[in-house]
Amino acid sequence: MRISQVSLKLSADDINQWIHELAPEVKLRIVEIRDDGIYGQLKFLMWNVDFIARPHCYKDRDEIAVEISARKLVPIPASIVERSLQEAVKDAPQGIEVLRQVLKLHVPSILEPLKIGLKVQDFSCRAGSVVIDVADCELGMLKGKLPFGGMERR
Repeated sequence: MRISQVSLKLSADDINQWIHELAPEVKLRIVEIRDDGIYGQLKFLMWNVDFIARPHCYKDRDEIAVEISARKLVPIPASIVERSLQEAVKDAPQGIEVLRQVLKLHVPSILEPLKIGLKVQDFSCRAGSVVIDVADCELGMLKGKLPFGGMERR
């Protein structure tokens, strides 16, 4: 099954609900989405940290990335942040890596085991929403499983 040209708009409430449903133990909440990024708060070790996450899309490498900048009155050493991020993704699927406090996602590698091919055209913040424009999506996992997939035409 193939899908082309799909646009998703996620509000702060949408993302907060997903976080709560997928990982209720994570102390993270999105406060606001502006054109320059996603503003939120995270309970990190013993500190409450305000952060801004800036989404990026690198079409030539089929890669989306989120650059996270944090601010806190008590400075948290960069090595602790990087080590904690690496620890958090150690059991993650192939295609997720931490480079100098930037979490990078290689979309094709993450979705390959699910038999999903995805090309992202845009991943940005606009008008209070995170926007994901999908140029092409191949859902190989559904091949032959839909009731109308193998039916003959009459």
